[in-house]
Amino acid sequence: MLPDHARPRPTRTHHEKDLSGEYLFYDHGGDQVHVLNGTAREIYLLCDGSRTLDAIARAIAETYAVGEATSRTDVSAVISELVERGLLAV
Repeated sequence: MLPDHARPRPTRTHHEKDLSGEYLFYDHGGDQVHVLNGTAREIYLLCDGSRTLDAIARAIAETYAVGEATSRTDVSAVISELVERGLLAV
């Protein structure tokens, strides 16, 4: 689990393309493609290094009208996955 004070930020190690409804990442070798759905895209865009994990979860909770506990769990899972894939750093 990520610490509450983590400030996730993009690694910029992949080519990126924002398609408004989805977000695409291509590795520099062209071997892998990652596609984020709309909600994961919104989470990724909030990960600019200035917001804590809790601040991102609150913003998502407000945007999607879900409880903060649910949002925190979901945001943490998405960010953890993006860190694991090398798309975000904490």
